[in-house]
Amino acid sequence: MKSQIHKKNTDIWLLLDSQDVGGIESHILQLAQGLRSFQRSVRVIFLRQYEHTHPLISLLNDANIPYRFLNGSLRDLFRYARHHSPSVIHSHGYKAAIYSRLLRLSLLTSHQKIRFINTFHAGEVSKGKLAIYDFLDRWTALLSHHNFSVSENINLRIPSNTTVLNNFISTKNLSLSQGTNIAFVGRLSHEKAPDRFIQLAEQHPKHQFHVYGSGPMEKDINQQAPTNVMCHGHQNSMNTIWQDIGLLIICSRYEGLPMTALEAMGRGIPVISTPVGNLKKLITHGENGWITAPEQLSHCLSNWFILPHLQKESIQQSAQQTIKKHFSSDAIIPILLSVYQV
Repeated sequence: MKSQIHKKNTDIWLLLDSQDVGGIESHILQLAQGLRSFQRSVRVIFLRQYEHTHPLISLLNDANIPYRFLNGSLRDLFRYARHHSPSVIHSHGYKAAIYSRLLRLSLLTSHQKIRFINTFHAGEVSKGKLAIYDFLDRWTALLSHHNFSVSENINLRIPSNTTVLNNFISTKNLSLSQGTNIAFVGRLSHEKAPDRFIQLAEQHPKHQFHVYGSGPMEKDINQQAPTNVMCHGHQNSMNTIWQDIGLLIICSRYEGLPMTALEAMGRGIPVISTPVGNLKKLITHGENGWITAPEQLSHCLSNWFILPHLQKESIQQSAQQTIKKHFSSDAIIPILLSVYQV
């Protein structure tokens, strides 16, 4: 597949405003690595550097992906883009998208040609200040050359034409997990519903449950967690932890298509999930995982505990094959390159 795509000397920027590692940052890391595997020049551009060292930096360094921090101003983005003239700026997140579209407007009378691409990730309806950014982001989408979204539900909220694109991961060197831990992996926030995971653990006191992540609900979750729940806190990387996990629980109230589901299934870790976002597109109930209503999570988990070993193996293998065929870099990067026109 890769040999069919002509190599060009291009520079693709992945633009974001970020303080921590979450779904968008995980997506950008996979995108950067995927573009590199297709022999494209790629750089991650942070709109600004916050007080602490960004946890994504060590992962970018490990992957040999170049990056740059700007000073947070539109002026600095304009100056840097005009000086280095990338072929593509692919924005992720509210602020990065708005800034990139303002940059495009400033270049309308210029000979400089940049393709402005954006991906919508947020599945939840924002509140407060974020609601303003969300509104501006959605209603200025027509100023991008092309917009992607990671689920049909997100797509419905965008007034401009938007293409639903599968999230993806690199499936190279992913070994089948032999772990048995039951895990929640993600931001401890209302939309991710870690409180439901705690309730699930209370209903199954004979089994151990593991929480990986931090966020605004972290203090409450730590206080509410029964003795069979281990809270591991923020993780800069899950790479060495996935091998201990045998089942991932996604109990979210809102989602797009979470990278954690792809990361887990790519390693043969089945997912039990609530019916949110594009997870129905990823999971075929009873074949490679389970989709169930929040009130049925406990019942679904009980069935997993008593499932014969051979059936568990079949579901694990099916989960891994789903990712390789439809949610891998090899499947998705060519689609992006056709839109980038590089």
